[in-house]
Amino acid sequence: MKKIPKLLFLGYFILILLISSCSASDIGIVTESHIIDITNSETGLLVEENILLNNTGPYTVTSIRFWIQQDIKDVKIQVVESGDLINPIITGNTREVNLTDTNYTIKPGNKLEILLSYTLSTNTKNFEKRTFYEVSILSINFNKEELYKGENVQADSYLKLRLYKPTEAPLSITLLIIIFAVVVILISTILLLLRKQRKKVKKSIVESGEILNTKKALLMSLLKDIEKQHRSKSISDDTYNKLKDEYKQQAVEAMKKLEDLK
Repeated sequence: MKKIPKLLFLGYFILILLISSCSASDIGIVTESHIIDITNSETGLLVEENILLNNTGPYTVTSIRFWIQQDIKDVKIQVVESGDLINPIITGNTREVNLTDTNYTIKPGNKLEILLSYTLSTNTKNFEKRTFYEVSILSINFNKEELYKGENVQADSYLKLRLYKPTEAPLSITLLIIIFAVVVILISTILLLLRKQRKKVKKSIVESGEILNTKKALLMSLLKDIEKQHRSKSISDDTYNKLKDEYKQQAVEAMKKLEDLK
């Protein structure tokens, strides 16, 4: 009869050890600092979360969890010290990493720095974050402007921060390039039209009135002169015909312009 209590005590002790080892996978974890930087990129909004984890508990931490909002892509979880990428198990918004598989378990009193990066759509209006662990310092920045800064943030806290003011709208780089190109084309077209108009005005002023009459008289005189030289055989038939056609055409154009002025 006395052996039964001993067996019960031994079984109870073993059960406690099993429960402790199963449930202590991330017990004791505290986030010393969680710095989140959000910046515009060619593919969307790049989010980089620098997370410093500290094991303050009595057990070795064998897994860690992260919460990421919906509609994201290109997720990477990297150990800062080694640069190694580690693959998580995805359950809804939760990413859980088994540290035993990657040889990055956190012993009591030790720390692990993680870089979590992913991309949000350019049209994302709000940034969301839920904490699984207590956070000593939490900082969230958007394009180097501070959106949020808090200390001693409790575990399982939820934040929803607006990225753009109501009057603002996120513009993609492609859209900005298109707008710039359209503006350049419009300015170039206007300048070209103004230049053509100036040339027409300038030409009409230069070739007006007295100048056209003088030009006409000179051309008629040249026609008579080359005709005399042709008769005296000072110039060849070929030269005479070329000069005659050229001067005659210019004289006709001058007479047309004089008629237009009248």
